[in-house]
Formats: sequence, structure tokens, C-alpha cells
Amino acid sequence: MPNIRRFYIPNAIVFITCVTRDRYPYLKSKKDVDLFFATLASVNEINPFELLAYVVLPDHFHWLMKVDEPSGNFSRVMHSVKRNITQNYKHIHDVQTSLNIWQRGFWDHVIRDERDLELHCDYIHWNPIKHGYVTQPEDWPYSSYKVWVGKGVYEIGWGWKKEPKNIKYMDFE
Repeated sequence: MPNIRRFYIPNAIVFITCVTRDRYPYLKSKKDVDLFFATLASVNEINPFELLAYVVLPDHFHWLMKVDEPSGNFSRVMHSVKRNITQNYKHIHDVQTSLNIWQRGFWDHVIRDERDLELHCDYIHWNPIKHGYVTQPEDWPYSSYKVWVGKGVYEIGWGWKKEPKNIKYMDFE
């Protein structure tokens, strides 16, 4: 097993990528994505965090989060999210056997500055297009893209014709 070093920085924004085991589409149906968000809300009551940007796809998710505790320990949040989603999934699908929904671990990156934040937001909001689910970012229902349009960060039409140049070589899958 690789020796992963995580950096916990108080008040830092962290980009997270988490992938399902064998890329199985556990988050394909609206019911399962609703379960995902309901689980996040309950985890947030115990391990507070702020979700700044997100995209949930059938076999993985990306998000930008900020942990609301002095240690900045986002691993605690991720452990709770993965564990509770698995338990809740088993419950609503009446799975009686062992089930491992997630690949081991997750990928993280501490955001360094405004430019880094912008790049990762763009990557998150372009992701459904990258994977061929939609041709326009506003057509993907499980993304914070429309929230960011409302904030004036994106204009309607962003990403319609081609991949934004600033994220062309980014790959966090």
C-alpha cells in the first residue's frame, strides 16, 4: 500500500476525487444521488464541512470542500461519507451481504490560490461533458454549475463548444 501523506491545513479548501469500486455506477439513479446528498447532510451534522463546488457522476465525484474544525482533517469527513453512503445504500437496496461501494482511499489536493481554485472549479463543472453525459454543463443535474452561474462566475455558454483551455491537461480520474 502506498504511503499517502495528507496535509491538513485549518480553513483550507480541498479538492477531492472519490471513485466507486471497479467504476461500477452506484450513483446512476436519481434515488441513489438523492441518497448521496441526504447522507452528506447527516454527516455534516457530525463532521461539519462546507461544500463549495461539486459534481456527482455515476461512478465518481469531485468536490471542493472546507472543513469546519481547527484541525482541517478532511479525511474524517471522507471516511464518514463513504461509510454512511455504503450503509444507507445497502439499506435502501436491501443488500444483506457485504458490499464495498468505494475504491480504497481518495485523491486530495489542497487549493493554493485563487487561480488554483478557478482551475478546479472549471474541472468539476466540465466533468459531465468530459465523460459524455451532456453537451452543456447546465444540463447535468448533479453539479453546482448553476449555483456558480448565479454568482456570476460563469456565463451561459461556458464550455458549450469545446473543453476550456485552462483545464485541457488536468486529469483527476
